[in-house]
Amino acid sequence: MDNTSAKGPAGLAKGQLWKTDNTYLQIVDLGKRQIHYKLMKDPRQPVVMTRLIRIDALAVYLRATEATLVN
Repeated sequence: MDNTSAKGPAGLAKGQLWKTDNTYLQIVDLGKRQIHYKLMKDPRQPVVMTRLIRIDALAVYLRATEATLVN
């Protein structure tokens, strides 16, 4: 049985904006196993890329890049 909370592992939630070294990542939709997200150079600019990835893989990426949550 999966013991993750409604926000998913690592506190990920729909609508969050994360800043990595040179890009921003916004979570568009959060499912049970996958996350749909957008990558952009600046949050005010058009979307550079949209992707679908496993939740655990995104959590590892955010930790590895030392991403910070933007308020």
